[in-house]
Amino acid sequence: MRVTITAPADLPYLSRMLAPELEADVPKGLGGSLTTSLTAELARRGHEVTLVTLSPDLTSTAQWRIGTVNVLVGSYRERHRARDAFRHERNTVRDLLDSVDTEVIHAHWTYEFGLGALASRHPTLVSVHDWAPAILRRVPDPYRLVRLLMQDYCLVKARNLAVVSPYIADRLRRICPRSVHLLPNGLSSNSFTETVPLRDTPVRRILSVNSDFSRLKNVGALLRSFRSVREQLGDVELVLVGRDFHQGGPAETWARAHGLASGTVFAGALSIEDVFMFMDRSDIFVAPTLEESFGMTVLEAMARGLPIVAGRSSGAVPWLLGFGSAGELVDVRRPDEIAAAVVRMARDPERRTLLATEALRRARHFTWTSLMRSYEAQYRRVASAGSGRR
Repeated sequence: MRVTITAPADLPYLSRMLAPELEADVPKGLGGSLTTSLTAELARRGHEVTLVTLSPDLTSTAQWRIGTVNVLVGSYRERHRARDAFRHERNTVRDLLDSVDTEVIHAHWTYEFGLGALASRHPTLVSVHDWAPAILRRVPDPYRLVRLLMQDYCLVKARNLAVVSPYIADRLRRICPRSVHLLPNGLSSNSFTETVPLRDTPVRRILSVNSDFSRLKNVGALLRSFRSVREQLGDVELVLVGRDFHQGGPAETWARAHGLASGTVFAGALSIEDVFMFMDRSDIFVAPTLEESFGMTVLEAMARGLPIVAGRSSGAVPWLLGFGSAGELVDVRRPDEIAAAVVRMARDPERRTLLATEALRRARHFTWTSLMRSYEAQYRRVASAGSGRR
């Protein structure tokens, strides 16, 4: 099929997978290993794939051929995007999509990419990756309010919707009682460890990977819990990975101001390959986030055979972790519960191994190889329907 993906993307990562010689020539894009690996998987399966994305590194439209993937990149404003509800970005996505000969568009997220795709001339499937009301409730600011209004409009306009988890499906049905299709996020097969490593050595490194240092991600509670963890376990370190977790960044500044930085490594943003390297060198993974519509970093930790501590009410995370069969679920709003779960897991190597083994087993349901038949079936359905717009 002729399939077009429109989404945030990590273009250097796509180059490393399909055409390493181009890595230095392409812009960084907006990041997003998920949609990037989906694009690469579709190309490997023989589809004629176009990727339409945006980048703050560009001031005009550019085009690349990365492997067999045709890549169109438009500009993305670094500031004041919400003042006009991302009008420039929405129009750029629409215009780029209208220039493509495709049978179906798969738009990811219900904001500038979803709305831009729905304004184009092609049949469109929109994947709902997050839930704006929950985000606005946790982070109440004008930017998130604009995003909520954009999502509402996208949900009204879209005829073909997919969701990444039953958690999102349940929320969508409450306000929009119509058929939605479950298309979970996936990982490429080479993202998985073959077997769970032995977990009988003392715990020395705890890892957490988060996109930012916001109230929603709740890393402050993890930092508060780590003081108790060190008191009970001794010489352990906490490694924090993500955009706001570089040295001197918002997370470290906050931690030092509260006397909570001791024993913590602020590693900053890393490539997906380096994230996997840190996972392979860690003993326990903690996901303190208050709400996840899927939980991509949790899935990545599962795929690397890590025992996991996460939130029992954190959106789709309990579903991903088999409601406790593949991870320790606690109230992540309480630092004492996080600390108790980490210490309990650290002192029980047998349970660490059991949870990690089940996590890896469950994660294998989310390989692109396992999911691709469902994705392709939806692409054929939307394409045959002829139009993705009301």
